[in-house]
Amino acid sequence: MKLLFTSVLFVLYVSVSAQISKTDSVKKLNEVVVNGYYNRQPILRSVSAVSLVDSNLIRNQQNSSLVSTFNTVAGVRMEERSPGSYRLSLRGSLLRSPFGIRNIKIYVDDFPLTDAGGNTYLNLLDAAAIGSIEVYKGPEASIFGANTGGAILINSVEIHNNIEASITGGSFGLLHQTAGIQQQFKNYSFSFNQGYQRSDGYRENSAMNRKYFQTTQQWNYSGSGFLKAFIFYSDLSYQTPGGLTAVQLEQNPKQARPATPTIPGAVTQQAAIYNKTIFAGLSNTYQIDKNFRHVVALFTSYTDFKNPFITNYEERYESTLGLRTFLEFAEVNEHFKWNAQGGVESSGTRTQVKNFNNNAGSPAAMQAYDDLKANQNFAFLRFNFDINSKILIELSSSLNFFHYKYESFFPLTVAEQKRKFTAAFMPKLAMSYLLSPEFSVRGSISKGYSPPTLAEVRSSDNNINNNLQAEKGWNYELGLRYKTKNNRFYASANLFNYQLEDAIVRRLNANDTEY
Repeated sequence: MKLLFTSVLFVLYVSVSAQISKTDSVKKLNEVVVNGYYNRQPILRSVSAVSLVDSNLIRNQQNSSLVSTFNTVAGVRMEERSPGSYRLSLRGSLLRSPFGIRNIKIYVDDFPLTDAGGNTYLNLLDAAAIGSIEVYKGPEASIFGANTGGAILINSVEIHNNIEASITGGSFGLLHQTAGIQQQFKNYSFSFNQGYQRSDGYRENSAMNRKYFQTTQQWNYSGSGFLKAFIFYSDLSYQTPGGLTAVQLEQNPKQARPATPTIPGAVTQQAAIYNKTIFAGLSNTYQIDKNFRHVVALFTSYTDFKNPFITNYEERYESTLGLRTFLEFAEVNEHFKWNAQGGVESSGTRTQVKNFNNNAGSPAAMQAYDDLKANQNFAFLRFNFDINSKILIELSSSLNFFHYKYESFFPLTVAEQKRKFTAAFMPKLAMSYLLSPEFSVRGSISKGYSPPTLAEVRSSDNNINNNLQAEKGWNYELGLRYKTKNNRFYASANLFNYQLEDAIVRRLNANDTEY
């Protein structure tokens, strides 16, 4: 048991484990390896601009937020507009939206957290339930589908025989409690993680509360295959204080956005976000023979979302269902290794949106009622060639299909309409060369693609915007990597030129609604 006190923070952590580790003052660290969705590579030789945030780095950061964890990665910027509200930028991708997460594809284990409508609720996750994070900067549409900013692969905590609990407290009413149990048997393993977090916030109307539960179950039904289930439930609420002018900030930086002669303030309208989401995924991995492997993953989610805002009160009900599957062939010779993956990912999201007048935090007269459905599908093919354990070559591509349907019920009735986007081909050519055991050089050419999200098609002005085009562009990149012989120090440098076209950006109307 460890107990640490400071003037603003205390942490209580208890862990019981069946594993005993021995310290060694001259121990050589293991080489850093990334999985890249079933394509395991030493990070020194990876053909992508990838960074790994491992379990040690996550544990060394505050466990009440992912902000400091992500901000340890070069080229990544994460912020909280208010406690519990994440903004995430990979190489400036926040150009598209000043809030939320756009044009980035995020996976948890085998399952896409990003829905077919392009939305990702990363803030639902409890940081203590995350094992490691792989961040791929620059477009990775050739294997992960629609994205222009990059992709993030989140891995849940590895299962060992372990029981742990922790309590963290701090300024402004911060309390974060977690508990977890992990057990491993001969053919079966499971983990349960629970978390509770709350805080009052520094500013007026900036309190946050989250209840979180997550479980992972794995059954090795034979020597060749295993089933894996991943489920989480998150009940998140956080108040949104709103922005201040320079004068208001000087007067009182703690205040929430005040009222104007025409618009009430954030406190009066009880501006906040309420998000209850359940997510479930089931995957099967089967090694057919020494060369062939098949992976299939089914996933679904349901979200009950409410947002009393200054100008309206929004209710959203979102449901997603999807599948990802691929077949892999791998062959290993003395001086030449290669593998190929071919597969598809298909998902559909239905969003029912209702907007009302906001009467001091309660829904009043209806403003609008729409029903939207998005379908996102892509097929992908990837080849990897490893020559003499020095040269790595990746040839990959995807063919992306996207369409959405919308139907309006209020204030006008509009029969279901459909908008279909032209199929988009997203290729990638990348190579790395190991100059020495400690130094490598790499280069890549890839294309990114990201259609408008449902939140952009139907933004807070309650209008359906059918004029938005998919943003796309070519990325040209060169990179260098270096590590020391004992793997204690890694360094990388990247030079890239990204030519993004039809970029989607946010605009405001006179009444502060967006379009």
